[in-house]
Amino acid sequence: MIRDVSTSTIGREERKPLMDAYMFQRRVLLACSFMMIVSLIIWIAAITTDHWIIISGDRGIYIPETRRFFMYSNSGLWRHCRITQVPNVLKNATVARNFTSIAFQSPGNVNDAKVNITDAEFVKTFLHKELTLPLQNFSEEARQRMFAHWVRNDQEMFQEFKKAFWKLELANEKLALIPIEAKPILVNPLDVPGLEARKVFGDSLVHVVMEQLHYFFVIPIPAQRAIFTGWHEQRLVPKLFWPFIRDLDIPAYVLNENRVILQLVPPLPPKKGGKKNGYDYIYNSRCKNIDMFPSETLLRTDPGFDDELMDYIRTQASFACITVFVMCLGTVFTFYTFMNPRYMFKRLAGGIHLVSASTCLVVIQVLMSSVDYTRKHLFYAYPEGAELTYGFGVWFAWFTFITNVVCGLLFMWYSGKKKGSKAPTDELAMADEATIMGR
Repeated sequence: MIRDVSTSTIGREERKPLMDAYMFQRRVLLACSFMMIVSLIIWIAAITTDHWIIISGDRGIYIPETRRFFMYSNSGLWRHCRITQVPNVLKNATVARNFTSIAFQSPGNVNDAKVNITDAEFVKTFLHKELTLPLQNFSEEARQRMFAHWVRNDQEMFQEFKKAFWKLELANEKLALIPIEAKPILVNPLDVPGLEARKVFGDSLVHVVMEQLHYFFVIPIPAQRAIFTGWHEQRLVPKLFWPFIRDLDIPAYVLNENRVILQLVPPLPPKKGGKKNGYDYIYNSRCKNIDMFPSETLLRTDPGFDDELMDYIRTQASFACITVFVMCLGTVFTFYTFMNPRYMFKRLAGGIHLVSASTCLVVIQVLMSSVDYTRKHLFYAYPEGAELTYGFGVWFAWFTFITNVVCGLLFMWYSGKKKGSKAPTDELAMADEATIMGR
């Protein structure tokens, strides 16, 4: 039996509906092909922008870790931007402040300051204080020696004094230094007379005179026991006080009698920034590229990221790049179907479009999961009370996903075989016939 692979016996009138349907199919698939180019461009634009996740703090949310008001942040797959307002206390303002507020925060600044006072006369004097080791009590001379060894980066001796300090001064207070899981109690720093009268901070509220200016510092009792007398009179020591205490593993917070953290919170900043209530509010904007493989030190010092979140970020970025590659491959096969009308190429193009839709959807879903994780575990990056909105990067991603799904299904739908009398021309009939591969 001979198969009828010719359409020559079909009349022109009978062939016209088949040709009309075929031309309509070509127009639809051509439109899909151009839409795939548009969606590829939009996808590349989406993954390069930093407006996927937008978190707003309205008038400001105070972040204790940085002593700043969180205003706004936007981030994408590769880049993160954060806008804050820094409340700087004005000179001669009667305001209670944490002792960490005047400290050097950058490791580079800390190291430079330590080098600058290594040869200071008071440091040399401290190093020559006579002490009998092991220590029986932690005297003023021991505090001076411990600070001097810390400044000179003499880690062996510093660690020995540190162990002695914890053993002799804080051995019975370790539990008292651990706060319970409760929301911090917010304290108004402007009411200094009221804080002193009510003894809100107890002996932790200290009046200090530095460079003829009066300060009211909140200094935890363990930190006061660790520093030498007259620390505020020595050059650069006030700015090194907090780094020194931090290396002693002493927390900077103060607890009440119920072991709840007492937190100083300045008044909300004015809408346009500026000076108010003894503070000068300064806008600070910082954008940075996300380090995909940060060091342990960087993760430990950046409260906005952790190992779990970095896994999410790396997954998003990886699948975003995979999507670009698959979409490029799909676009090539899409246009190739117009050069070779064989059905299998349409199915191949449709399958690739559906694969690229799947990888695009993975990026979107991982992004949303990372937002949920950030909200639950990273207060610094997603403060309580902040509002979340999705930027145009997410809407571009959804457009790319829908375009790939629709085009993939259309290519699959129009990939049916057109053989014999079902084909509008002899050439198309031959293209969809089975091919026998011989030697």
